[in-house]
Amino acid sequence: MPESAFTSSRPTIKIDGEQREDLQQALLAMQVNLPLHGCAHAELQLSNWGRPEGGQDPDFTLNDIALGAGVEIEMGSDTPQNLFSGEITAIEESYGEGAPNIALLLQDKLHRLARSRHNRSFEDQSPDDLVQAIAGEAGLQADAALSSITTTWHQLNESDLAFLLRIGNRFDIAVRLDGNTLRAKAEEADPNPAELSAQDSALKVRLIADLNHQPLSSQANGYNLASAEAVDFTADTITPAPTGTGAAATLGNLSWPGPEIVPQPFPGTSSEAEAYAKAAFKRQAKRFIQGEIVCQGEASLKPGREIELDGVSPRLKGRYQIVHCVHRFDNNSGFETHLKVNKGGWQS
Repeated sequence: MPESAFTSSRPTIKIDGEQREDLQQALLAMQVNLPLHGCAHAELQLSNWGRPEGGQDPDFTLNDIALGAGVEIEMGSDTPQNLFSGEITAIEESYGEGAPNIALLLQDKLHRLARSRHNRSFEDQSPDDLVQAIAGEAGLQADAALSSITTTWHQLNESDLAFLLRIGNRFDIAVRLDGNTLRAKAEEADPNPAELSAQDSALKVRLIADLNHQPLSSQANGYNLASAEAVDFTADTITPAPTGTGAAATLGNLSWPGPEIVPQPFPGTSSEAEAYAKAAFKRQAKRFIQGEIVCQGEASLKPGREIELDGVSPRLKGRYQIVHCVHRFDNNSGFETHLKVNKGGWQS
């Protein structure tokens, strides 16, 4: 399929719940960045001169748009799909290169957690308790299932967002906003993966099977002060197991060395050592196959969803998880979606 064949529909923009036809017509370009782990952000480039019905009127500007306003971006007319919900955190105006332009820089509400910095400790609590507490302080709901490990957690001159992202990384759990809910739990299998083909709907595909930084196993070593005993755990498998041959099995077949010692975080109990070793091994193993895909704009795609990829070599075809999604629109190319994807095994 030629690259020019993109979906021609334009995004719909709402400001504080009100649909703005003038912004839809003034839109020059849009980029929505949706990461698996962290704060989503977006940018809208708008012409700041000329009424939607045509003509040039220097008195017509978008001066009613204010910092802090809520913004929703949707795509589709019959059953609109939400691409982004957030707030305006910056406004930029530019002049001197044609018509005046205005750029709206947006972030989802997780940005508010980055504005609150603390030195504090959470004693005898689980990571799920941390998420619940911090989400409650921010007026958010929480859907947390990181770990049931109970210990003392220290937030040392960190923002609430940086603290939650760091704790999530310990357990290889992505923390992100889903609507008004702070989501912090393992990714789930997609019951309806999107079907993409390198010979049709996927316009560009680049895939790499990379053994660099792939371990045969991951070992976490620590010390339990209460029992005065060393603790350790070695992980060499992931759950669910990858389809096909994983990186560790490939290394074993090649007789290449590669056990990994995990220096941080430092476990203080056997359960922590097990959790940290498993998370470290899984973090690498699940991205044995990595890739980038550009496809016709598909508003339903987002991080955590899965795709079924065809039209590539038999060893690389199969199901991939989306770990980063960028929706782009401009008046020349239309609507397209850029994906970063991972896969834990291949048909070697």
